[in-house]
Amino acid sequence: MKSYIKSLLLGASAAVAISFAAQAETLVLVNADAIDSPVDLMNKHFAKLVEERSNGDIDVSYITGTQLGTPPQVMDQLSAGSLDAFGTAGSWLTSYAPDTNILTWGFTFRDADHVFNFFKSDLFDDLTKDMINEARIRPLSSGPTEPRVVFLTEELNEKADFSGRKMRIPQIPAYLSLWKAIGAQPTQVAWGEVFLAMRTGIVDGAEGPPSAAISQRFHEAAPNVYMTNHVWATSTIVINEDKFQSFTPEQQDLLTKAAEDASRWVYEYSTERRETVLDEMRKGGATIREIDATPLREAANAGVADVEAEGLWRKGLFEAVQKY
Repeated sequence: MKSYIKSLLLGASAAVAISFAAQAETLVLVNADAIDSPVDLMNKHFAKLVEERSNGDIDVSYITGTQLGTPPQVMDQLSAGSLDAFGTAGSWLTSYAPDTNILTWGFTFRDADHVFNFFKSDLFDDLTKDMINEARIRPLSSGPTEPRVVFLTEELNEKADFSGRKMRIPQIPAYLSLWKAIGAQPTQVAWGEVFLAMRTGIVDGAEGPPSAAISQRFHEAAPNVYMTNHVWATSTIVINEDKFQSFTPEQQDLLTKAAEDASRWVYEYSTERRETVLDEMRKGGATIREIDATPLREAANAGVADVEAEGLWRKGLFEAVQKY
């Protein structure tokens, strides 16, 4: 009898040990965009896919909002390993992969397929290999969301001349060079402060994807909306490389596929929502205007040689991207 009880106790202890060993892996995923923005929704979709497809073996702890800092600050935390994963705009890859500044140059990509093809290319893998090996940040997936447009407090003249306009830009070098090439006066303002900056005259305008800009009420402060479609906004889901390597090969495949599906999902969501967003802006008092972007494209193309000579990205990269 004692032997039987001892066996039961040992069996129970083994079961408890197995239970603890089988506890879910935790993935801390962070968002630094506005809540309910396309990037935030992409992250939520990614988290849902990971938990569903792993049957609960990977538990995603999602921290949304801007409580952990700006995107560059979050990228630093990700590199240090204090955070596991980050879903954000693809433009923030430039913090650790400088050649990805090409993503934020005007009129680089023809359409969404061009962007997707570039992200899947060996060229993109080459641009980000040092980020993986040295900064310990791995892109799980990247993709387009929608083209960026311009919001101005005052109308453009007939020539669509941006000369002298103070345009808000993010802390990304290519934006500074691009808007200088176009003739504007680029001014750095945090995304969450753009509405007030336009209302108070600190800047004359801003640019961004409509589906993200509407949550910040850009159209209320700057009701002249021009469909320049000058840069494709992009998204990316990145993960700390050491955290990624802690997962099994099967889990790594699951995370990668879930991220790819989330990137495709947010592109389709943004595309479907775009016209609805523009209608909402119209109802809010904005005037949506088509624009002949030829002069802007010519100015951007003319500036490529200068920024490549300055080392903003490697020489010949702009032409290389056109092949995809």
